[in-house]
Amino acid sequence: MTLRRAAAREEPFVQLATRIPKSLHRVLKLHCVETEVQLRDFVIRALEERLAKRSRRTRKPRAPERR
Repeated sequence: MTLRRAAAREEPFVQLATRIPKSLHRVLKLHCVETEVQLRDFVIRALEERLAKRSRRTRKPRAPERR
């Protein structure tokens, strides 16, 4: 477990309610059962990975600070 994920475990959780297609939920649930991963943990990891990928792609080099 990375330090970031360990820190995330210590912060309070909020509930995320969203609607997804029933077929997608079924595939997701089966995947989680087969891989012995809680659905919540799968969703957290998927969101973290997607957001990290996005921030790497959109991050631009910073200009040097002027004094």
